[in-house]
Amino acid sequence: MEQIERLCGIIDRYEINSVKVTGGEPLLHPHVIEIVKRFASIPTLKDISLVTNGILLGKRASELKEAGLKWVNIGLDSLCNPSVKYLDKIEDSIKIVETVGFDVVKLNMVLLKGINDREINDMMKFAREHGFILQIIELIETNKEFFQKYHVDLAEIERKIAQQADNIVVRKYQDRKQYYLKDGTVVEIVRPVHNPQFCMNCHTLRVTSDFQFQPCLNRSDNLIPIGKDIEAVVAEIIERRIPYNVSEQCVNG
Repeated sequence: MEQIERLCGIIDRYEINSVKVTGGEPLLHPHVIEIVKRFASIPTLKDISLVTNGILLGKRASELKEAGLKWVNIGLDSLCNPSVKYLDKIEDSIKIVETVGFDVVKLNMVLLKGINDREINDMMKFAREHGFILQIIELIETNKEFFQKYHVDLAEIERKIAQQADNIVVRKYQDRKQYYLKDGTVVEIVRPVHNPQFCMNCHTLRVTSDFQFQPCLNRSDNLIPIGKDIEAVVAEIIERRIPYNVSEQCVNG
């Protein structure tokens, strides 16, 4: 918790307004409730979110909400594919999340050719029935062979969804569109491979598990240890924040 306290000091000092708790699986951390609670005590923070695979979420949802968690991103690529482990536990967690009442719940669906690309309508229906936002996410190239086998260009899918929408909200961050469909479904399309603004508008920093800043979310070759001289560290972060160029295919985890 000592490192979390130092991180909270940085967040407060530089008026960072949102924090996303990720992993691995953050709900495996023994102090995750205390961490969320500590973040929630920072006046400058407007949004605190958590990304989870959903397996343990049902057991911790009420505690997380009471600690100050605002929204949850649940990784759910499929409703029926056997490759999605512990689907029954995830569905149980989703029922509990509904009753707890977070401000926002998003379902993260990474689209994979031949795996779940025929489930989009089912996922949209599922998200609508539960009052969640469905994020359809384009696969990025962290492994060339895997990418070539499973990548799906979301352009045509987005076009069809746009035709069903009666309202479109463009999020300033990464120029990302949220489609509000006539039947009440809300779909967000995440296209990092084909959206040049995905990185140009990014103001996000990742803090790694070994307490280093990662200036670019798509790279792990330019980490900066968080030392005592925070001013110098922040200056170096800014210096290293070169916009990621998808065409160069330099993704490294």
